[in-house]
Amino acid sequence: MQRRQRLRRLGGYKWLIIVVIAVVLIGFDLLADNASIVNRGIVVGLAIDSGGDLIELAAQVILPRSGGSSSGGNDFMIFTSSGETMQDAIEKLSVSMGVKASLSHCTLVVLGEDLLRTKSDTALKHLIRSPYFADNTLLVASSGKAKEVLSAKVPINDVASYHMQRMMQGVQREAGVNACTIKDYFANYYYIGGANYMPVAVVENCEYSPVGPNKEGQEGAQLLDLSRTLVLTREGYAFVLDYDASRGLSFVKGSLNDGTIIFVSDCSEERDVAILDSKCTLSAIAEDEVIAKVKVKVKRNDLPTAQDGMIVNALSERERERIRESVRGQILACFEEAQKQDIDVFHLGEQLYRKYGEEWRKNQNKLYIRNIKFDAEVEIVVK
Repeated sequence: MQRRQRLRRLGGYKWLIIVVIAVVLIGFDLLADNASIVNRGIVVGLAIDSGGDLIELAAQVILPRSGGSSSGGNDFMIFTSSGETMQDAIEKLSVSMGVKASLSHCTLVVLGEDLLRTKSDTALKHLIRSPYFADNTLLVASSGKAKEVLSAKVPINDVASYHMQRMMQGVQREAGVNACTIKDYFANYYYIGGANYMPVAVVENCEYSPVGPNKEGQEGAQLLDLSRTLVLTREGYAFVLDYDASRGLSFVKGSLNDGTIIFVSDCSEERDVAILDSKCTLSAIAEDEVIAKVKVKVKRNDLPTAQDGMIVNALSERERERIRESVRGQILACFEEAQKQDIDVFHLGEQLYRKYGEEWRKNQNKLYIRNIKFDAEVEIVVK
């Protein structure tokens, strides 16, 4: 009996020792991984390029200015590294910086054109599986080297990562800018057809010259244009949508509250209206037919005037029709351009599958988009 009690006590001690060892090991691991902020490099933007057989990284790291700076804001530095794999390149980034590279605040990843054409699957799957990047990290394609986009000096904010984040995820969601996060890319990848999209960043020089304290002698700024959209499939890089088609994609896939619609007035003058709100619903009306129902609330940019108690520059029915046709034309231009490439950019297959189920899917092949009829019904509400 006494022997049994001793064995029971020893068993309890054994589990106590195991718990203490586990707590110590976990604690040491957390302390080793949680370096002081002083010993961390806060990466806010990452550029990924292809350099032959290597993956090349460029990290935009914020350097807080000295306290009391009259100009305020932040400076940044670009640190680079390269490796045979994404993980190898990321680990070497900390060596390049001299401190631990912290990617938890990385809000933007820019992917170079060469990388997207040759190694897009490798890079994007790493971003999805990596514990370093948040689901809401934005993805942007570059028309050339991704590093050049990250190094752009924009007039509103010297840090290009922050500037592009506001363009895509700010309060104002502009027509034509088709934002894509890591979470969006992952979801679209597993939709029927597997079509994906992300904005294409183009760096353009502008005539702006910085003014103010300590600004003399600095070079002019640059502009970042996100008005075109790259379309990808599960196989990788497909094609780039032009300005009009990109706007068409945003009217169908986005929820907008900014931007303008240009139209020709009854006086044969080019005018525009401001977009207040735009939403779209896709409706499958047959096994091979889908309609996009788009409702756009707009207001005139020019102030109304009155003559004999009547508003003389209110939108006429003919002008409303031209606005409707402008939006509809951009939506159809996007669909037709993608259909020529056998790509279901609007994910119409998902809508048909949800309505008609597995029976519809069994009768389809990879080229199902060729047989789908598509149209857009646009409702214009003037405020």
